[in-house]
Amino acid sequence: MTKSDQTDQLRSKSKQFAIGVLKLFGSFPKTPEIHAIETPLVKAATTLAANCRALARSWSEDDFSSKRGRASDDADDCVFWLELLGAAGTDQEPAIQALLEEVTEILALLSICGEPDKAASVETTLDAAAAPPSEMPSADLPNDFHGLRVLSFESRMAKEMSRLIERHGGSPLVAPALREVPIPLQDNGAVFRFGVKLILRQIDVLILMTGVGTKALFETLQIRYPIAQLIEALKQTIVVTRGPKPLAALKTLGMESNITVPEPNTWQDVIATLDYYRPVQGLRIAVQEYGISNPDMIHDLKTRGAEVFPVPIYRWAMPEDTGPLTNAISEILNGKIDVMLVTNAAQIEHVMQLVERDGKTAAFKEACKKLVVASIGPTASERIKHYDLPVDLEPSHPKMGILVKEASQQVRNLISRKLPA
Repeated sequence: MTKSDQTDQLRSKSKQFAIGVLKLFGSFPKTPEIHAIETPLVKAATTLAANCRALARSWSEDDFSSKRGRASDDADDCVFWLELLGAAGTDQEPAIQALLEEVTEILALLSICGEPDKAASVETTLDAAAAPPSEMPSADLPNDFHGLRVLSFESRMAKEMSRLIERHGGSPLVAPALREVPIPLQDNGAVFRFGVKLILRQIDVLILMTGVGTKALFETLQIRYPIAQLIEALKQTIVVTRGPKPLAALKTLGMESNITVPEPNTWQDVIATLDYYRPVQGLRIAVQEYGISNPDMIHDLKTRGAEVFPVPIYRWAMPEDTGPLTNAISEILNGKIDVMLVTNAAQIEHVMQLVERDGKTAAFKEACKKLVVASIGPTASERIKHYDLPVDLEPSHPKMGILVKEASQQVRNLISRKLPA
């Protein structure tokens, strides 16, 4: 498929997707919750369509890459808002799911757009003709997975991950390694203690680490406080969002963050961003935690003189059914996996728990040396390396689609480096 064909397909699909989003809200009651989601979702969907349309008018490769990046961000936003809409509990679940599948397809198309099959150059053809038979250059390696078996531990986006792997020529095995478990209110007084501190203006900085956590935090606080009172308190607080997803969740309250942490959105980036804007000496900082507590981040803030107040919202737990994950580990041990994708640090924690439980740690480490291990970003890589496992690839941006795409493009070279000399 040519670049022109790809942009035409994206323009058509994104336009139909935007129309579908507009029609969806025509069937909803105009409640405050629906209105809060409608505005940003419609904006993201129509902007996605506009940016996909603009791809065909790019005046340079850099301009094309920039527009494609903006379109990918718009598509990511649409996924978030549609998931939020589905969680709101409406009678339009089939329509919402259909739109999620459409925008996932658009994301996959964006990940390969502009990269048609490469034809051999004139110079390469001439060199091949002049070379003796024993020195004939080898055929170009495939620029996708080309049938390789690709394992992912993704949970929340398992279906989307499977489709991405297939679109890039892989044979997917998706075995969820974790699930999010909300902390029961009776076991989580920290949320309401935070609420009291926020209302009484005893919080100087609020760090929001995840979109899911941000949503859950303010839904819980609204049990005790009117939303208007919470918003007024937030206006007196420096709000820091770790990337676009907590920012999007914050916008549902009609709020913007004061500081948004740039990619790759690690906790080290949070600290560095705060250091850039102002010293935290003497400030009272609340940190919305996710999955597990981050003692290193809390320690770094405290050593800078801040008073830190962790606010846990949910915890990561093992899947209720660990059978698929145990089977995936067996596939690795048996040499039947070519690529392993890690999109969350907690995934590798749970994998290693099962490996160590079964007494197969040494064999698992040895098996991982023979396959390509691709990590979504520095935080996940840190945990992978903690267990003495290799990290062969981190994508240029910490996004699932880019991880799959760049892994598929580089996998052959990475595998060749692991072959015995």
